[in-house]
Amino acid sequence: MSNIYLFFLPVLSGILLALSFPKADISVLAWVALAPLLYSISEKPPRQSFKEGFVAGAVFYAISLSWVVIVMRQYGGLGFIPSLSLLLALSAYLALYVGAFALLYSNARAYAGQASIFLAPVFWAALELLRNYALSGFPWNLLGYSQHQNLPIIQIADITGVYGVSALIVMVNAAITEAVIVIYRKEYADYRKFVMPLLASVVLVSCAAYGNYRLANLPRPYGSMKVTLVQGDIDQSHKWNPAFQDKVFDVYKTLTAEAAAQKIRPDLIIWPETATPFCFQDKTMEAELSNSVKKDDVWLLTGSPSVGEKNGDDIEYNSAYLLNPSGLKTGRYDKTHLVPFGEYVPLKTFLPFVNKMVHGIGDFGTGTKYTVMRTDKASFGTAICFEVIFPELVRKFALNGANFLASITNDAWFGNSGAPYQHFNMAVFRAVENRRAMVRAANTGISGIILPSGEVTARTEIFKRGEITGTIPLINKMTFYTRHGDVFAYLCAGITAVFIAIILSRRLVKL
Repeated sequence: MSNIYLFFLPVLSGILLALSFPKADISVLAWVALAPLLYSISEKPPRQSFKEGFVAGAVFYAISLSWVVIVMRQYGGLGFIPSLSLLLALSAYLALYVGAFALLYSNARAYAGQASIFLAPVFWAALELLRNYALSGFPWNLLGYSQHQNLPIIQIADITGVYGVSALIVMVNAAITEAVIVIYRKEYADYRKFVMPLLASVVLVSCAAYGNYRLANLPRPYGSMKVTLVQGDIDQSHKWNPAFQDKVFDVYKTLTAEAAAQKIRPDLIIWPETATPFCFQDKTMEAELSNSVKKDDVWLLTGSPSVGEKNGDDIEYNSAYLLNPSGLKTGRYDKTHLVPFGEYVPLKTFLPFVNKMVHGIGDFGTGTKYTVMRTDKASFGTAICFEVIFPELVRKFALNGANFLASITNDAWFGNSGAPYQHFNMAVFRAVENRRAMVRAANTGISGIILPSGEVTARTEIFKRGEITGTIPLINKMTFYTRHGDVFAYLCAGITAVFIAIILSRRLVKL
């Protein structure tokens, strides 16, 4: 077998996986994307399986995360070659997880035969959970997110989180692979060869049936509220330029005044992350904002840099503030999960050369509380930018009593790439997992309103100034996922650990 043919199927899997996510967003491909890789390694030794899994993962992430080059070139101050090198390094790191999955699957198939159909999804979910935490965590484009528009399927997330949807997709891929192997070997006369794939079909149908049941029996809201999302579409090069400060501020004040003048006034107006072009301790600008809110007589949630004190030193935070119709601050949340190399530099003492990658941003402090803010109608939690991709983080707001969820972000960094769409799609799952409406305000888009079912009722185009308004339900009831978190994923991790221990003890692993 030639080396070119050897990696053809893994490369095909990587391409199909990438096409399952924005911008292509052909979600149906996810259900077959892993089959070429699984077929290729079905009888390969673990070492070769790892290599092929790594290749598939590297291709997938290099394509789907290609926006990293845009961020590093336009805003990190790096040239094309260093930016491309960073993309390849990140892709190689994430590909290790797919390589590890392929290695485990190879051993599972050798040890358990067709039962690997049900072990493969366990391994995948366990590795996604690990990726959520390892090296501060980067759970971007988890496999389940490809199904953001497949409402019946994603409803299981209120029990399993996004990891359950990922596992379901992997199970179907593994079942298809086994069916193809049986047909290729002309063993279809032996009905026993189809028992496991048929069981997988039963699981898939059961999950879809649960989803349809849930969609017809969503938690009953205790009320509703009208929310307006303001999208200023401020160019990143102007955002912190003092010469444009008044102009930027005027954009948001004008859009807010227009929203407040609607016949049926919104109960809450939301500005994006760091929408105010000043630190909230700037008394002059803070007073101007307060007067503007008082004049419009609205509740306002806005993102803003803020300054706090720790051990006698001033520390800057990426914060969200809630102002009441009297212009008074009634709530503040400081971002708890910062973006590595974007909002702080890990191991800065050992990586001084990385400073230019975060030029103009500086090091932020880390918040410690999952603050729930309250208006006269509802309580809500606010995830700032990157935080919305962490299921367990957003869950804590609902656990602390939030009746709906908000997300404020500035995705201008991503340019006209697939990243703003990928980022928005992950927010859909936070709504389903917790059965809370999710409202998302983004500087350049995508801003949108997501119902507890995951249905997107309104959304903006990227790089377009304006505002959107919608009514959201307010819900008190907690889901299994909200109460218990990632039980499913941790169970998968436990089974994976036991499997590894068994195959090591029986000397079945040969690298």
